Order: sequence, then structure tokens, then C-alpha cells
Amino acid sequence: MARGSLIAVSGLFAGLAAVAALTVSAERRNESPWRPINATSHWIHGRRAGSQSRLDLAHTGTGFVTHMLASLWWALPFSAMVGRSARPSPQRVIAAAFGTTVLAALVDYGLVPKRLTPGWELALPKSDLVAAYMAMGIGLALGASLHGAAAARPGTSSGLTG
Repeated sequence: MARGSLIAVSGLFAGLAAVAALTVSAERRNESPWRPINATSHWIHGRRAGSQSRLDLAHTGTGFVTHMLASLWWALPFSAMVGRSARPSPQRVIAAAFGTTVLAALVDYGLVPKRLTPGWELALPKSDLVAAYMAMGIGLALGASLHGAAAARPGTSSGLTG
């Protein structure tokens, strides 16, 4: 697999899947869908970012960009776990997605300083954070599967069609 495009595609899918899970979780709790995304900007705006309910560039924009960059970051170890095989087995992709997701949760909420966590705990209960990490894992695996399917098509060398 072309490593750079695998990282980009799986990171993008992981990030968007987690955002979708966070948005659904917030709406299920009759909260603003922007709160968990805004909360990710807490590294700049402090704890009050988790209580911001409106869409704005300072909180939502910063939170979304921060989250997507972190998702691309977590796609790096995922890509390493998947390996260089042009068509990794589904079992390998699922194991790599699971392993990366567990690693991300442990690092995000067990090792890094509070200021560098995703901040979702400022807007949602811990059970909803589990759902976001599960969605992230599904996004990693889906992105890798789509990347592999694109790479297998005749006439594609980078894994992405253009």
C-alpha cells in the first residue's frame, strides 16, 4: 500500500467517523452538536470551551482542525500496523484499527497532560467517548479498505483515483 495515501485516507475517515459519533452523542443528550468539537479547542481556550454551544471559528474551527490533525497522527501507527502489503487481510486491518484505537484512548486519556486530551469529556460522559473511539477504529478500517480497493483497480498507482 502507498503509505502516504493510506495515512491520508484512513486518517480522514477516522476523524470524520469520530466527529459523527460525537455529534450524534451530543444530539441524543439534547446538547448542541458543536459542544464536543468546540471542547477540543480547550488546549487554547481552557475548560470553558466544552460549554460553548454555538458554531464559531475560534472554537469549532480550532477544535475540528485539531481533531483532524490528531486523526492523521493516529493513522501513522495504524499504517505501520497494517504493513506494506498491497492487499492486507481484513483481519490485519481490523486488528490494526482496534490496536490503534486502544492506543489512542490510552495515550489521550492516560498519558498526556489534561491540556492535550481531546477534551470531549468536557462536553460528554465517558460512555460517549468510548463510542467516539469505536467510530474512529471503524473509520480507520473503512479508510484502509477503500484505499486498498482503489489501489487494486487497474490504472491506479498511488491508491487514489483522480
